[in-house]
Amino acid sequence: MTTLTKLRNAWGSPIDYSPFRWIMLLLAATTIIGTAAYSYRKIDSELTVVALSRREAVAQLMASILTEKFGRLIDIGVSLSTRVQFRNLVAAGKWDKAIAILHDVPQDFPQIERLTLIDTQGTLRADVPALPGVLGGNFASREWFQGVSHDWRPYVSAVYTRQGTPQLNVVMIAVPVKNQNGRVTGILGLQIRIENILEQLSKIANSEETFIYFVDSKGQRAFNSRRPDLGKILDLSATPIVQKLQRGEQGMEIGYDAIEQEQSIFAYAPVPDYGWGVVVQQPVRASIGLIARDAQLRQLLAGYGLILLLAVMTAILALRITSARQKTESDRQMKVDLERRVLERTTELTAANKELEAFSYSVSHDLRTPLRAIDGFSQVLLDDYADRLDDQARNYLGRVRAATQRMGNLIDDMLTLSRITRAEMQRETVDLSALATEVFAELQASEPERKVDVRIEPGLVAKGDSQLLRVALVNLLGNSWKFTGKTVNAKIEFGAIRNADGTTDFFVRDNGVGFDMTYADKLFGAFQRLHLASEFPGTGIGLATVQRIIRRHGGQTRGEAVPGQGATFNFTLPG
Repeated sequence: MTTLTKLRNAWGSPIDYSPFRWIMLLLAATTIIGTAAYSYRKIDSELTVVALSRREAVAQLMASILTEKFGRLIDIGVSLSTRVQFRNLVAAGKWDKAIAILHDVPQDFPQIERLTLIDTQGTLRADVPALPGVLGGNFASREWFQGVSHDWRPYVSAVYTRQGTPQLNVVMIAVPVKNQNGRVTGILGLQIRIENILEQLSKIANSEETFIYFVDSKGQRAFNSRRPDLGKILDLSATPIVQKLQRGEQGMEIGYDAIEQEQSIFAYAPVPDYGWGVVVQQPVRASIGLIARDAQLRQLLAGYGLILLLAVMTAILALRITSARQKTESDRQMKVDLERRVLERTTELTAANKELEAFSYSVSHDLRTPLRAIDGFSQVLLDDYADRLDDQARNYLGRVRAATQRMGNLIDDMLTLSRITRAEMQRETVDLSALATEVFAELQASEPERKVDVRIEPGLVAKGDSQLLRVALVNLLGNSWKFTGKTVNAKIEFGAIRNADGTTDFFVRDNGVGFDMTYADKLFGAFQRLHLASEFPGTGIGLATVQRIIRRHGGQTRGEAVPGQGATFNFTLPG
């Protein structure tokens, strides 16, 4: 029996083998295969993103914390370099007397390994603690000297091995020392041992398989949590991921690690303003998320194979029915397929959001548990063993408790900032004057002994979410209240300016300590501070919260100030 005869017996009548129908069958098969391939690649990409998103979030968190650490060290350096007696001695060339003023700084700030005083030509004039054989040496060729002397602004160096004994891998925080006329007369260097700032940071997300390494501004690996005892500085500037970090890019990808000699997952994020970067790495073999993804993709391929087989059979049958029936069936199948895909995407998106929520809770819980233990045992030592501890030991324990409580506040503020970004908005007419009055009443109740001249312009209203706008006012007015705490005849004003184009600029103005506009670009960054925490407490999250709230309303924020003469913060609310 011929093949043609078999087909005739199977279908009851001869099949029409006209060229047009074969072309349509080929096009249908090609379309199904192409759609399946595109969908497979898209689902593969989406499942990979879901599996790797936690590592990307960890890399961004590490980069944010390292940015805050560098900023705090620069703040310490600027505070030390602007002491009146110190800068006058540097200007007079009395280097030994100047460094003597800072003799106790390494004890007060254990992360500082050594302080150096260098003249504007690069010659080391004084250091504490002093290292033998380096005094009088010229360091003008060092990267940190060229960095700070380029525009005479504070500079964070790349990691390097210091010249003195013992030889350590360090980072230099170089801060120019200026006289009262603003002329640079020397350079104050804070030499930080790299392990002091990176080892504890890397332990936050370190595990048996996952590890973190930090890349400096020259593309060198500054510290590797998997090999913390390896003192060699490794140049990684030629690797693609480090090149992306140096361009300020962030992301995640899978590739082969020639050093570890295995296929690995890389999540990377730059450290803004300093040229450094953070890489979170994990072997592919150890990723539960990717193992689950591969299992789902195998099931998807099997399903596509079955779908393709059914599609071919349907195409052959479709050749025997009317074109109208063929169109109706095609439309129905397309609708079912579209609804299924929409449901799958919705389910995947919901799962991804829940995973991010769970990660935020996990970070909060996992960080709080050791903090509570440190704080609790420190309190036990102070309460039960006070008679066995000297004053210095009690002082150290007090600092430990203060640091853990500050870390707890940082975690709370980080989660608050995250919730504000995701919170749903309920727009309504909001009486800003009434909100400001409530906030000032709460502030006054917290410090009833303070006398502050508060002025609130009546009748200020805007369209927006009342809860979010109240949070914004709490942060703005709370900042003015805090930074006028040392001001005689303190004044705080909340008002608005009506512009010619019909828009309104709301403002909060005070006569407090103000700030240097040179660092105004840091105002609205998360965990950025322009004053020492010892002078004015806080975590540096308030203005970042304000900016996100106003931006969610479609507005803008800005700040202006003069040191010692107060500050003014403006924000707009469309409509």
